[in-house]
Amino acid sequence: MVVFKILREVLDWRSREQQPDIVGSPGKPGLGARCKMVCEESGPVIAEEPDNRVDFSNSTGANIHCSVRGHPKPTVVWVKADDGTAIGDVPGLRKVLSNGTLMFPPFRAEDYRQEVHAQVYRCQATNPHGTVHSRDVHVRAVVAQDYETDADKEFVILGNSAIMRCEIPSFVADFVTVQSWLDNEGKIYYPTDNAYDGKYLVLPSGELHIRNVNSEDGFKSYKCRTVHRLTQETRLSATAGRLVISEPIGLAGPQLPSKETGSMLTQRAGASFSLFCQAQANPPPEAR
Repeated sequence: MVVFKILREVLDWRSREQQPDIVGSPGKPGLGARCKMVCEESGPVIAEEPDNRVDFSNSTGANIHCSVRGHPKPTVVWVKADDGTAIGDVPGLRKVLSNGTLMFPPFRAEDYRQEVHAQVYRCQATNPHGTVHSRDVHVRAVVAQDYETDADKEFVILGNSAIMRCEIPSFVADFVTVQSWLDNEGKIYYPTDNAYDGKYLVLPSGELHIRNVNSEDGFKSYKCRTVHRLTQETRLSATAGRLVISEPIGLAGPQLPSKETGSMLTQRAGASFSLFCQAQANPPPEAR
């Protein structure tokens, strides 16, 4: 009996030694406390990705935000996408804020630096549990340049439709779009799905479509108003376009302007554009 009693005490002692110390003791946290500290930790996560492309004017500057989370709180740095090199501040041109924001302040045209203002960056977040990167951020600073837009003559046969274009210089074409058209009587036409009086329609790509041209249309002139998407500056075209209307002579089959034959249209991804069938004839043709 004594032997069995001793054996049971030994087994009870071993059982107590093998059980996890959930509560712990003074100066020594138990398993529950240790699990709570570890289990609440997490690796870094990019909570909100920065924009993939950031274009800005040298007159406005830009801020690029990178929102991260994790426990312990991750440290945020910005790196070059091509080699992962961490970037630092460039006085007056680039600054990395303590909250992880990459700031590009306004700058003078002569201070433009390609390695700063035409670069691909990534946001990098790190804590003891790992490192993550954001997607690539393509940064492009645009130095403001003076420009003019023009509206020109458009030739049309009486009764046909005409397309009035706003000529935008190629060096600002990525940033300048048509906001509206204004005729010499003060009427303004905006881009819309509905035609004004069934006759005027501003297309998504900015052209003014004029249906069923009559002789009175030859006395009107039109200017386009454009807006720069980086600076929000608006400008009225330097010249006014008008229709040069010719009387139809006999019957004529559909003909396309020579400049439209075999032409190629190039547009940036995501941009709205229109495909025209500018055939003219007598009687006016139907397009399909």
